[in-house]
Amino acid sequence: MRCLYLTQELAPFFAEGGLGLTSRALPATLQRAHGLVHDVFLPYYPRLVREQGLRTEPVLRLPESSVGGVVTEPVVERLLGTGDGPEVLLLRADEWYDREGIYRDGLYVEFPDAGDRAAFFGRGAAQWAHRSGRHYDLVHGNDWQSGAALAHLRAQRGTKESPALLLNIHSAHYRGELPPERLPALGLPPEYADSLTRCTGEPPSLLLAGLLAADAATTGSPGYARELTDDLAGTALADALGRLELTGIVAGVDTRIWNPGTPGRASHPYSPATVEAGKRENKRALQRRLGLTPDPAVALFGVCSRLVWEKGTDLLLEGLEPLVTAGRAQLVVVGPGDDVHLKALADLMATAPGAVHHSPAFDQGLAWQVYAGSDFSPMPSRMEPCGLNQLISMAYGTIPLTTPVGGLRDTVTDLTADASRGTGLVVPEHTAEAVRNTAERAVRLLADRSAEVTALRRRLMEQDWSWERSARETAALCTELVEAVRQPGHHTSRGTIPRTSHIREQAP
Repeated sequence: MRCLYLTQELAPFFAEGGLGLTSRALPATLQRAHGLVHDVFLPYYPRLVREQGLRTEPVLRLPESSVGGVVTEPVVERLLGTGDGPEVLLLRADEWYDREGIYRDGLYVEFPDAGDRAAFFGRGAAQWAHRSGRHYDLVHGNDWQSGAALAHLRAQRGTKESPALLLNIHSAHYRGELPPERLPALGLPPEYADSLTRCTGEPPSLLLAGLLAADAATTGSPGYARELTDDLAGTALADALGRLELTGIVAGVDTRIWNPGTPGRASHPYSPATVEAGKRENKRALQRRLGLTPDPAVALFGVCSRLVWEKGTDLLLEGLEPLVTAGRAQLVVVGPGDDVHLKALADLMATAPGAVHHSPAFDQGLAWQVYAGSDFSPMPSRMEPCGLNQLISMAYGTIPLTTPVGGLRDTVTDLTADASRGTGLVVPEHTAEAVRNTAERAVRLLADRSAEVTALRRRLMEQDWSWERSARETAALCTELVEAVRQPGHHTSRGTIPRTSHIREQAP
């Protein structure tokens, strides 16, 4: 089976968060362990290619494209030096992608033409699938940026050789909503543009286009699948999801990358048996590197995440402030953010010098050191389809503090509920007070119950949250989906839009 994997990110070269990590690990594991050969397809980001000294070679020039009034002659280039893993293909169109960020400008403001860029990407991906000479059994899209691609591919479906279409929703908080007047300029297949125009009760979106086109949909956990179905009730998105029977599959940790026992993955490698000594040495190294007050006893909270509302960044900063300013805790943050949260973090750094550090750009080496040297990983998320940070934290024996949402609910059990099998501390509410109270629990746990902390750290490190587990479920779903699409009669729909009560019927 051959699969085309559509994404906007690929760690470590082009990444902002969990999508980049998933795009690196899942296709590689599916190819290595299950024989699902993958091509990974994403934009060519000229500045990132130059900064990292990456080498590419042209593979195919696509037909001239006009989307949103921008005319381009896109070229698909192959990323060189990727080893024996999936082939990485980059859609080059500097008019769209020669910018300082993947999604946002230097002030972390989303590009105003995000919808147009995604429509262009979708057309380019569909053209590659049809013109490359490679027969794809399945196209696996990610998030709303893949919606236009699936719409084009479904509209072109006409034979049993047409690929099955799978859409993974990492977060439905981002939908690619579009002003109705912009739809005619995006070059979507007429039947999909028409359906989005007639959508009632919500703005038209590329996420909806993708769901209407897809044969199946997945998301990052069973818990988020349930939440998403409830949250979207009464909308066209919910209708589309109901038709697809959304499947939740918990993501995994790439243990080849995130392994505290591997030299270079921590300043001082360690195992479950040596976790206490390893944590102690790595905390010392992290404090020294970042100019934090050297103190082996202080509780160190480490965060590798975007600083945005849905991640609960405001709750985190307000909740930890009393502990940090009192010298009872330190906070290290790695990741970009919006102006409001960056200012709040800067204010906290000024109030508590030597206790807070922020690195706005993702740095793999620093991220390894943060996970290895931190005692706790706070994630007071308002929504978390899966969450990779808590899984990576567990691999490093770093105790997660999480709200009971989505994948966090599925993977973290509070110590109070089960002291012998608990895997973290649960923040019961989305309030700064709840974060503060849970952080207080964490500080006391570290100071007063060292034997329990050691047992917990070892228990976390011995869990299996590898991509092998996730890939088994994904491979089974992909195989089932391809077989279903190849059944007689399935391919004859030629892009027929499924009925939904929230898309108005055409006037007679």
